[in-house]
Amino acid sequence: MDTPSKSNLLKFIDYAIIKGLVNPNTGAGWKAACNKILEEYGADDDLSSVDVPSEVLRFNNRHPNLLSPDSLNQYQKRIQLVMSEFAKYRSSPTTYKGVLTRPTSNGKAQDKRKPEPAKTVHEAPAPPPSTPEPQTHGGRHVTGAATETSLMMPFPLRPTFLAQIIIPRDLTKDEAARLCTFIQALAQDGQTP
Repeated sequence: MDTPSKSNLLKFIDYAIIKGLVNPNTGAGWKAACNKILEEYGADDDLSSVDVPSEVLRFNNRHPNLLSPDSLNQYQKRIQLVMSEFAKYRSSPTTYKGVLTRPTSNGKAQDKRKPEPAKTVHEAPAPPPSTPEPQTHGGRHVTGAATETSLMMPFPLRPTFLAQIIIPRDLTKDEAARLCTFIQALAQDGQTP
């Protein structure tokens, strides 16, 4: 499992389930998300530079309305988590602890992993990613997705079509104008939906 290929990612999930490093239901969710969203990747394709939000958008464009926006967001979170865990495992297989939680005496789950060291007073915490305001489309709840550097924004273009766009968080007015020009160039005059 040295290379970050799709087959090695799926083998890692199986390994984590068998060794008790992840809850079997969580592992099954990871596997389902990877198999769906990363369907275009071959077994030996390198996943190290995959942009997960873009892959979720591509999946939704290939299969419109197959998954709800909430499901797409969940799949995105699952893939980002499993890829992060796979990277941790690959960097140090002998010290990898997994992601299991165990109940405490008060019934709440407690993380089994060691806590990260406290940040020094001089470090400012990173601002949490903001999420666009929820919208409704065709009676369904629609939300965007966010990473540190990008936003995935849904736009109900027609009653039966939800367009999505991924933009940088720091989009400038000049870039927005160029994007508008690009989208206008895609339009076909005289055709109705």
